[in-house]
Amino acid sequence: MAKLLFLLISAAMGTTDGILPEHLLVDAQAAVVELDAVADDRQLIRLPDLQFELSLKPMCGAAGHVESISVSAADTRQNYDLDDINEQSVVDVALSIPSQQLGPLRIGDFCRTTTANSAADMELTIRGALTAHLSLRCLSDEEQSMIYVSQALDVILRCNNIDDASIESPEDQESSTDPEPKL
Repeated sequence: MAKLLFLLISAAMGTTDGILPEHLLVDAQAAVVELDAVADDRQLIRLPDLQFELSLKPMCGAAGHVESISVSAADTRQNYDLDDINEQSVVDVALSIPSQQLGPLRIGDFCRTTTANSAADMELTIRGALTAHLSLRCLSDEEQSMIYVSQALDVILRCNNIDDASIESPEDQESSTDPEPKL
C-alpha cells in the first residue's frame, strides 16, 4: 500500500521511474564489534564506539543543486555543506557513535564459554540497532526543498576467544539432539 501511494505521488509530480526528482539514496554498512567470550551469566553488554560507513547519493532535480546534507544517529550529528560535497554523485560518510551514546545490549546466550556453540553461533546481526536520520537540502533559482530519510543501522557481533573444543560441528549438534534409542 505504501509503495502504491509513493508511486501515485511520484506520478502526480511528473516522475515515471518511482523516484522523486529530489531524493536521497542511502547505503549503510553494518558496524562490526569483536566480542570476547563471556564466562559469567551477564545478559547485557556495553558496546564500544561504533563505526558506520554510509554512501549517500543525493539528487536535486534538473534545476537544483545540493546545498547541504545532515546525518544524525544517537546524539551524533554531522553536517556537510556545498564545499564538502563538491558536486559529487556519491558522498561517503564515516559516522562514529561514541559508546557513551549507546545503551546496553541484551545478548542472551550469545558468545558464552559455558554454552555449546556452533560455528554459526559465532556471529550475530542486530538489525536496526540504531537509526540514522538524514536530510538533504536542495536549492534552485525558484525554490528550496528539504528531503528527510531514515536508515536502519545494523550491528554485527563477532565472538572471539572461545576455546575450539566448545564449538560443535553441525554433525555433533545433530547427534546431540537425537533422542536416546529405546531398548
